[in-house]
Amino acid sequence: MLTSESQPSAIPRLLPGVELGELDSGSTEQAYLLTLPDGRNFQVARPLYYLASLLDGERTTDDIADALSSHIGRPVSAEEVTAIVEQKLVPLGILAPPEDAATWGFDAAFGGPAMGGPSFGGGFGGFPGFGAPKTGGAEASLGIMGRLPVLPARYLEPLANTVRYFYAPPVAIAVLICIALAHVYAYRELLPILAELHPGPMMPPEMLPIFLLGPMAVQLTIPWHELGHAAAARYFRASHGPLGVGLMGMTLVAYVEVTGIWRLPRRQRLVVDLGGVYFQSMAVILLAALAWATGNPLALWLVLFLDFGMLLNVNPLFKLDGYWAVSDATGIPNLHQRVGEQIREVVATIGLHVGTWLHLSKLRDSARLQHAAAGSHALGAYGIGGRVAIAIYSTLFLVSAVYFSLLLVIFVPVLVINYPLLGLQALAAVFNPPPGMDLWIRGFSVVPFVFASLMLFALVGMLWPLLRMALRRGPRPSGGMDWRDRA
Repeated sequence: MLTSESQPSAIPRLLPGVELGELDSGSTEQAYLLTLPDGRNFQVARPLYYLASLLDGERTTDDIADALSSHIGRPVSAEEVTAIVEQKLVPLGILAPPEDAATWGFDAAFGGPAMGGPSFGGGFGGFPGFGAPKTGGAEASLGIMGRLPVLPARYLEPLANTVRYFYAPPVAIAVLICIALAHVYAYRELLPILAELHPGPMMPPEMLPIFLLGPMAVQLTIPWHELGHAAAARYFRASHGPLGVGLMGMTLVAYVEVTGIWRLPRRQRLVVDLGGVYFQSMAVILLAALAWATGNPLALWLVLFLDFGMLLNVNPLFKLDGYWAVSDATGIPNLHQRVGEQIREVVATIGLHVGTWLHLSKLRDSARLQHAAAGSHALGAYGIGGRVAIAIYSTLFLVSAVYFSLLLVIFVPVLVINYPLLGLQALAAVFNPPPGMDLWIRGFSVVPFVFASLMLFALVGMLWPLLRMALRRGPRPSGGMDWRDRA
């Protein structure tokens, strides 16, 4: 710890590449953003933001203390400045060590584990108004893991710059009108066909190409979808990372890293969030035109599959486009953490009421429950509108989690029981078909096994992260605010 006797003439300066700026959020208080050279972002309190802006390597701690005292309206000593820097900024690894780092006693902090960015979940005490950096703590298990870059940003950026003009208002309005008209035509033609279908145990052979080509059509539009996110970022002059693939649970997904858009206004971030669906919807225009020109209803069925895939993508439960759209529309970052805080507050409040009604002193007087029921300052900063939005999102989150859990309890056992029979049926159709069995019928016999396999794989991929989150205990390290990958 630095003492006043060992205090040098100047304190460390910010590393090159560290950026400070305002964060457009739904908070009733102005939020500030601290961006590290590696792309991580931290939301910081106003006094800490102002202190960091003074670290130029030239001002002494006395100079900084005077400027800070004038800014926050209360006296701040040089010793307090040193302690705040040492406890809150040095662990982030954002400061360049001074030449006499050993004199400071910071040699371990600048070269040791603190450089990796510890968890700040425990907070810091003793410095009112200098709240610890808000690190988020969002569940990585509900986002993309195991990222593997495929197309580096330097190759993706020229492509994004080429198509970014689709976001120019006159062009975007024209494209959106065409997308809407294409949907009207597609469903007007498709609804009579759907009305004539009757569910049964056997799929008509003519439907087989549709169920084979539908998922393929969705997959073929995914690179264009991801380019839509990158193009939106470039239109608003924000940086983006590579296009890659990763795992969401056990499901393989594509993504574009656009963490740099945290510095954009919320409205522009929302456009980036929905840019993938906007680009992917352009395929509906081509499919509707193809159906109109050829009279082949297959293109109309592909529209149905494409819309279903985009609908899944805007589901806000996992960190797909819908999650980010809700986050930016409400101005509330780290939604999953906010959900946990909301649920803990509601459960703790119910527990205290139950303790009061049943005269259970241990429950009624529990300090832990009282602390949880008091709510989080982070939630209080978003006002009534923000708390209502979080309550609605928390409800939808729980409903979605219960829905997927019911799938696990009810549907999956039936699927697992029938899975070996479907496998035997597929093997028999491929290697030992009855005499005279048509090729289409043989292919149809394999399709149920393939789809059952894909469904099991996808369900495990969606439910396993939820189970991991529910069973996790103890402190949860965090690397800052949500890392923005667009799937």
